[in-house]
Amino acid sequence: MTQYLAVTAMGTDRPGIVNQLAKLTASCDCDIIDSRMATYGNEFNLIMLVAGSYAAIALMENELPAKAAQLDLLTISKRTSEHVPQQHIARLAVEYSGEDRRGTMRQVTQCLADLEQDLAGMRTHAGTAADGKALQQLELFINIPENTDIDHLEQQLTALGDQMMLDCRIRRMDTNETTN
Repeated sequence: MTQYLAVTAMGTDRPGIVNQLAKLTASCDCDIIDSRMATYGNEFNLIMLVAGSYAAIALMENELPAKAAQLDLLTISKRTSEHVPQQHIARLAVEYSGEDRRGTMRQVTQCLADLEQDLAGMRTHAGTAADGKALQQLELFINIPENTDIDHLEQQLTALGDQMMLDCRIRRMDTNETTN
């Protein structure tokens, strides 16, 4: 029976880190099923889902701390199960952009929680405009469950943007479209 391990690694960015972790995974007879990598500041961040036999996952759990120490990485791993996607009737990509204000993420995620919507993914970015104004951009991907009035949901998300004084763009996605 296939076992799964979620792994997160973080450390100072430098060439070859992903290769070292991929080699470790292969040497433990595991497969990388899904992964995401990003750099925040000077910090490399990797999240991956690894699959293998019980013995292979146990070996990965045993070998990961030593490799992390060698690469000067902080790591955490947790056994998990295969992801079973929830049924949804549609997907939305929602983008909020405008002047950066503290609390925007809290307000948006509270709204989605109150509306019982499934946040499938998100990206955020803060920067500075040419005139020195602090700007922000939030891109959210929402899986819409059955019995949801999508038009009404879009109105609520647009109203939230207006309330926060942010531009809001909403795009209906194909249900098979990825959020990468």
